[in-house]
Amino acid sequence: MRILLLGASGYVGGVLWRELSQRHTVVGTCSARPVPGLVTLDLRDRAALRGLLATGFDLVVHAAGLVDLSAAEQQPELASELNAGSVVALREAVRGSGTRILLLSTDNVFDGTADQYTETDTRNPVNVYGHTKREAEDALLGEDALLGEDGHLIVRIPLVYGRSPFADRFMARFASPVTRAQVDVVCAPLYLPSLAPALEQLWDRTGLLHLGGAEVMTRYALMSRIVDHLGLPTEVVAVRNDEAFPVPRRPARLVLRSARHDLLGPDLDTALADLAGSGPADRP
Repeated sequence: MRILLLGASGYVGGVLWRELSQRHTVVGTCSARPVPGLVTLDLRDRAALRGLLATGFDLVVHAAGLVDLSAAEQQPELASELNAGSVVALREAVRGSGTRILLLSTDNVFDGTADQYTETDTRNPVNVYGHTKREAEDALLGEDALLGEDGHLIVRIPLVYGRSPFADRFMARFASPVTRAQVDVVCAPLYLPSLAPALEQLWDRTGLLHLGGAEVMTRYALMSRIVDHLGLPTEVVAVRNDEAFPVPRRPARLVLRSARHDLLGPDLDTALADLAGSGPADRP
């Protein structure tokens, strides 16, 4: 399969690039920071996007945009342009070409008040990032996203963890002597290297899907177990969400489950065993 991977230089995109390139022909993009082997592309440059798509692809995996919650809160217009406007441009560019789009979305489209969320639950984002990803979903599939009438697919994912070759954003959290982690924020985190093989099993589907990790835990539990298992030189300190991170608002409980498939990411022990055996900067 010939794949265009938007955001291959990012945290999630870097691992997708590394994994998918082993089995498919993948053209990956980066933005302002050049990365050898990747094509520089500004998501706001619609002419450049159309020109790149004109070279022919079976699938576009959209893993790009402004994903940092604080940055999105500070720059809402830019977040909307990158996260949602890019999807509008992409859908227009592939119309009639037979190229399918797989958009990665987020659990932050929910408000965190339910025990868990499936694909049919009502979205109610509480931060700018979540609002822009809801806009992106609507731009791709419209209001009835479960149908996916044009053959496109949205996969919502939760907090992901693990190493990444180009932007190791998650592991960078442990670089300081103290690592703060919330005891009152609950999720079903997904081990990042498990994402690519899961997407390969799902990407023939259309509409909207959730993909979560097998275990439900607090962020404090996740960070503590990673630090203990890897013997990292940092102390994980328990904090309350609103005290440590008052802005932007973070939903208290985001547990993604699917009513359309049975796939889950690995349990934490399995993921940690793999994480311990991987290098700090494995590149494709």
